[in-house]
Amino acid sequence: MSYGRSSIEGALAPHRGFQQVVRGFVKLAAFLSLVVAGPTAADARASSDHWDVVGAYKQAIGDFRTRQSEIRHADISAEEAQRRREDLGPAPDATPAIEAAIAIVTTNGERPLEAAHFLLNRVRPPEDRQEPILDAVAAHIGPDWALIQEYVGSEASFLEAARSGESREAVHRRLEQGVEPPTWQAVAAARAVVESDHEGVLEAAEFLMQQTNAFEPGNMAVFISPWWLTRSRALGEAVLLDSIGPDWSVIRDYAQALQSWQSEEQAIGDEEIDDEKDRARRLQELGDAPTPYRALAAAQGILDAEGAHEKTREAAEFLLDNPTPGGAAKAYRGAQALAAHFPDYDQWPLRLKQVNSLSNIHPSARDFVVGLAGTLEDPLARATARYFAASYLIQSANYPHLAADERIALQERVEELAAGLSAGLEDEAFVLTKQGADGTDIPMTFADAEAELIYSLDSTMIGSVVSDVTGRRVDGTQDSLAAYSGRVVLVDFWATWCGPCKDAFPKLRQMVEEFPEDRFQIIGVSVDDELDTVLDYLAGEPLQWVVWHVGSDSALVRRWRVTGFPTYVLIDPKGTILSKHPGTFNPEFRAEIEQAVRDASQSAET
Repeated sequence: MSYGRSSIEGALAPHRGFQQVVRGFVKLAAFLSLVVAGPTAADARASSDHWDVVGAYKQAIGDFRTRQSEIRHADISAEEAQRRREDLGPAPDATPAIEAAIAIVTTNGERPLEAAHFLLNRVRPPEDRQEPILDAVAAHIGPDWALIQEYVGSEASFLEAARSGESREAVHRRLEQGVEPPTWQAVAAARAVVESDHEGVLEAAEFLMQQTNAFEPGNMAVFISPWWLTRSRALGEAVLLDSIGPDWSVIRDYAQALQSWQSEEQAIGDEEIDDEKDRARRLQELGDAPTPYRALAAAQGILDAEGAHEKTREAAEFLLDNPTPGGAAKAYRGAQALAAHFPDYDQWPLRLKQVNSLSNIHPSARDFVVGLAGTLEDPLARATARYFAASYLIQSANYPHLAADERIALQERVEELAAGLSAGLEDEAFVLTKQGADGTDIPMTFADAEAELIYSLDSTMIGSVVSDVTGRRVDGTQDSLAAYSGRVVLVDFWATWCGPCKDAFPKLRQMVEEFPEDRFQIIGVSVDDELDTVLDYLAGEPLQWVVWHVGSDSALVRRWRVTGFPTYVLIDPKGTILSKHPGTFNPEFRAEIEQAVRDASQSAET
C-alpha cells in the first residue's frame, strides 16, 4: 500500500472527514527503482556542480547571519543598527541552492544525504516540491526499522540524562560524539516503512505521529517542528485513519490499557519501598503509557459518519478528553461534532473550557465559541460561552496595530457580552477557579466571572488606566505596580521555557543601562509553574530588574488576558496602558518604548 501526496494534503487541510488513502503501485515502483539505481557519469558530474551551488549558498548565508548577529549585539543606537541592517541588504537567495539540492536527492547523485540534510534542516522548499523531496529521501534511507529503534533509544538516553540532572556540558559532549541518528533520518526510515509492505506499518505510522520536535547530534535539542515533521505526521495520521476506520473497540481497548497502566504506576508510587532506585527500576520496567494515536484515528473515523455512528457522542468527547501535541484540530473537531449532532448536549461548560485551552493553537475555535454564545439555550452553557467569547474579543481589541474605530467596536461588543452575564446565576459554580489571598485556588462563581470581565475591560485595555496591581517578588516580598508611579513601566510576561522571552533579555538589559532609572522600570512576571525553576535560572542568568513570580494560572495573567509569551505591556507614568505587544521584541517596539521615555522626561522637565 502506498500513501501518496493527495492523502497527505487531505490530512493537512481543514475538513470534516479525512480522505481515504489511495493505493499507488506506480509510486512504489518508482520508490524501488530509486533505491537500486546508481548515478551515471553524467549524473555524477552534474551532481558535483550542484553541490558547489549548495556549498556556496551555505557559506553566504553563514556570513550573512554572522553579520546580523554582530549588528544585533553591537553597543549602538537603534538608528545605527537600522542603518547597518540596510547596508547589509537582503539575505542570499536560497532558490538556486534548493533546486541544486533537489536535483542531487532525486537523481541519487553525489552526497545525497548531505543534500537531504540541507533541504530538511536549512531551508523550506516550495509546497509542491516537499512531498517529492521526502519520497526521495525515504528511498535513500530505506525501510530501516533498526535505524528507528536506534533513534528511539538515543532520544530516550538524552531525555534520561536531562532528567537525571546530568550537566548540560556532559549532555552536549554526548551529542557531539555524533552516534545518535538525527530525527530526519529516523523519520525518513519510518516513511519508507509505511510506503512498503513491512509488517511494522502501524508502528511506523505511530512513530511519525509522535515526532513533534527535531533532535540532532551536536545541537542538544532543536525545539521546533520543521515542515517535514508536519507533513510526516500527516502521513502517519493518514495511514492510521485508512487502516483502522470507525472501530469503537480500538478506543475501548486503549481506555482499558491506559487504566491498567495508571493503576500499576500508582501502585508502584504508593508502595513503601526503602530503595528509591528499586522504585525507579520498576517504573522503567513498566514502560511508557499506551499511546492514543490508533484510538484517536478510530474516533475520527466514527465522526466521518456525520452523526450516523452510534458512538458519535463518545468519540467526540474522546477527542476532547485526549489532546496530543499537534492535536488541537482533532479536539476542535470533537466540539464541532457535539454542536452539530447533539442540540441538547448537557456538558457544554466543561467542553467550552477545553475548547478555550485550544484557542491559541486553533484560531477557528474562537469563532466557534463566539457563535455558541448566541445560540446555546441552556443558561449555564450560554453564560459560559459569553465569558470566553468576551475574553477573546478583549484580546483582539488589544491588538497593537488595530484601527481606533475597530477597537471601539470590539469594546462595545465585549460590554454587551459581559453586562448581565451572571443574571440569575450569580452563585452558580463557574468552570474556572480564582486565587485566594494566600495564593491557593478557590471556587469561582458566575458573579466572579462577570466582575473579572468588567475589570479586564476597564483596567487592562489599551488606553485605560490600570488599577493597583500587586505581586510577589521572587525573594518573597510583596510589590505593587503603584510603587513605580511616575516612570514608564514595561511589564514582561515570560517563562524560563520560552525561547523568545530569553532571547529578548539582552535588549532589555541594554534599555536598563541606557534609560534613566527614575524614568524607566521593567517588571518581569514569571509564569513558570515552580518558583524554584525561576530561582535556578536567575542564579545563572541574573536580571537587572524586578522579577515577580505568579505561576502558570494566576489571576493576573488571566485578568490581563495574556495567552502567549512573551507578552509586553507598556504603561506610561500616570498608569495609562500605551500598548500591548505579544510576540518577539522587535525594533519597532523598542522605538515605541524610547518615545515613551522621552515623553516622560520632557513632561517631568516641563
